[in-house]
Amino acid sequence: MAPSTQMAERPAPEVGGGVSNKKLLTHSLASLIDQALLSGLNFALGLVLIRLATKESYGVYSQLYVAGIFASTVIEALITGPLTTIAPGKTPEQRARLSTLLLRFQWQLSIGLALLFGVGSAIVAKVAKVDAHPILLGIAFAIYLFANAQREYHRSISFIEARPRRVLHTDVAYALAVAVGVGVLLLAGYFTVPAILLVMGLANIAGMWRSTDHGYARAQHDPAAFRAAVAEVMQRGRWALPGALVAWATNYSYLYLAAAVLGVAASADLNASRLLLMPISLSVLAWSRVARPMVSRLFAARDWKHLDRLAWASVAGIEALTVLYVIVLWLALPWLQAHVLGAKYHGLEPMVLAWGGYFAINAARWIGSSWLTSNDQYKLLLLSGVACLVIMLISAAVFIPLYGTWGAILSLIIVEAFDLLLIWVVFLPMLRRKSKSAHP
Repeated sequence: MAPSTQMAERPAPEVGGGVSNKKLLTHSLASLIDQALLSGLNFALGLVLIRLATKESYGVYSQLYVAGIFASTVIEALITGPLTTIAPGKTPEQRARLSTLLLRFQWQLSIGLALLFGVGSAIVAKVAKVDAHPILLGIAFAIYLFANAQREYHRSISFIEARPRRVLHTDVAYALAVAVGVGVLLLAGYFTVPAILLVMGLANIAGMWRSTDHGYARAQHDPAAFRAAVAEVMQRGRWALPGALVAWATNYSYLYLAAAVLGVAASADLNASRLLLMPISLSVLAWSRVARPMVSRLFAARDWKHLDRLAWASVAGIEALTVLYVIVLWLALPWLQAHVLGAKYHGLEPMVLAWGGYFAINAARWIGSSWLTSNDQYKLLLLSGVACLVIMLISAAVFIPLYGTWGAILSLIIVEAFDLLLIWVVFLPMLRRKSKSAHP
């Protein structure tokens, strides 16, 4: 797999066009189907691990998966996030050249992160005496991180070029490869964390195989053009990265804090209950990947009427979906408890309701964060992220020792509620007032 995949293919001219409600609906539907596929895949894999693996093994897998999100967050903040903000203002030829030049930077960054996290996971596994071979775990995790980074870049460029159906084709191939690989592991009786990570890494490569375009002319990687492309995204990435890392720590540090205070089994309980609500989070992500380029153009045009309409429609739609999903899940919990979760995870019902409240607040907050990102407001996101992290650490230090796993969820709810008010009540109205005063 060479660092010149179909991401560099000639872009669709439609990206630079106006915002169409029909186009947004069609692309959102394709993106929603894609995220539903990925959500279903992660959900099924998680349930298989919950059912067949020990709590400790599932806890280790959960923490490695979250560490993988950390690595993806770094790449998103430094490359694909700024690129999504920059690309709508460029011509198709400029977008093609920029995405090809940044693919080289993405390879360099993803290789470095894969090696760093692979070695780190092996060392931690050795010191903590994790029930997995440290070297095999480190190699498998590194392969997964690197391959996943390539597929994510591929997906990001496709979303920027308004081609969510191309993303869907890639992810269907990825999901099928994961399903086949996990099936082979189960039949062979080798269902271990390193083996699962290796299967997921190879499945990422399989997902991109048929989508690779070798016909498009490769960009000339002259040093000056490469440095200019990196500088253009780093101008935003230097603010986006600290904010993204702070946001990751705010959203996921509870898993490591709970494991440190209550044991690895507690992180398994938290992740098992949260897993049941993850389709909500992935639906919000599906919306944001499609809408962000359009929101960037609306901000640039200062089209407040359509921004307001899109904002309220998005929040209403996501909240309605959240309530409906929680109701259905609550009705299905007795069956899930008896036939899927098993006795190891008895008593998760109240935690599922607590997570439902968290995701309802998180969805509305995430839409507000996407608005800030689309308006290039990485400094404000960093400011809110630091404030939220401080509140998270204080809340977790107080509530986890007092209420155990409940305390971890309560801490997250407090943080999300604070961030929701900060973004929608303070930051977004402030930006509108500034824009109106600067451009009467």
